[in-house]
Amino acid sequence: MFKSTFKKITKIDIVDLENALSTRIPEDYTDFLLTYNGGVVEPYIKVKVNDLSSYVNIDVIYGINTGNTNSDILTWTNKFSDDMLESSLIIADTLENGFIILICTGEYKGVYYWDDSYHFDSSEDDMNTYFIADSFSDFLTLINECKNK
Repeated sequence: MFKSTFKKITKIDIVDLENALSTRIPEDYTDFLLTYNGGVVEPYIKVKVNDLSSYVNIDVIYGINTGNTNSDILTWTNKFSDDMLESSLIIADTLENGFIILICTGEYKGVYYWDDSYHFDSSEDDMNTYFIADSFSDFLTLINECKNK
């Protein structure tokens, strides 16, 4: 999946991120971060966004303490925190200039595509976030299904 991954992290790094963002990160995403800590994807990962009847193409899955603010969860989440629901993390970006968001808790818990650049015609100020999966594990399953097509 990855052309390259970011440096290994520890559970302490995840706790520090949770404290910085005042949220609890789901166990499946924690496991992913401890194993990979994100990375540069090549070739790009296609993910189906049903509400758009289209795919988005992920090129970077962000990590923690990556050494590069362009690929850091905390940097991107803090930058856009005023525009997002509580307990949200920006976990990846797409070639369509949007983001993959993980909402960690609450009624809207799950993985979403946020079309903050209004790439798709259906996106507007009141509606530019689209459901992808109920959990990070389900999101990874969708990625694998798209890779096998």
